[in-house]
Amino acid sequence: MQIRTATLQDTGQLKSLYQGTIMHINSRHYNPEQVRAWAARGERIASLENKIKEQYFYVAVTPEDTITGFASVEADGELDMMFVHKDFQGLGIAGLLIRRIFEKARELGLPSLTSYVSITARPFFEKMGFKVVETRQVDLGEVSLTNYKMIKSLEPGQ
Repeated sequence: MQIRTATLQDTGQLKSLYQGTIMHINSRHYNPEQVRAWAARGERIASLENKIKEQYFYVAVTPEDTITGFASVEADGELDMMFVHKDFQGLGIAGLLIRRIFEKARELGLPSLTSYVSITARPFFEKMGFKVVETRQVDLGEVSLTNYKMIKSLEPGQ
């Protein structure tokens, strides 16, 4: 698996991965109505394209350039998006991506990372040293879902 910077040509694969992961993996922790509302956000292609242009946005790819996961971080230290393809779970892809995010954050001299994490992803983020600082209810139109504001210190010794 290789990590590379995302391009606008990746948009179709990213949309499909995002929606597929929510519908098949996050559905373990969220009800069908919540899953539908969340996955529908993947239709906002202009938003995804802006994230690719404006954030540090990385993809994990196979030798055939199939995207198996992606992660993005903003210059201010918000780890915005992180998803692993539903068919590539448990293969260490999230670990590769988060290490690349940590590397970029250190290059930027960030003291910490903040992320808003699903119930599904919380155990992984905790394993990576993030701490829950707030439990939140996020409104997606008519639907509300729980996520967690998590922070990881990047200070030496933390």
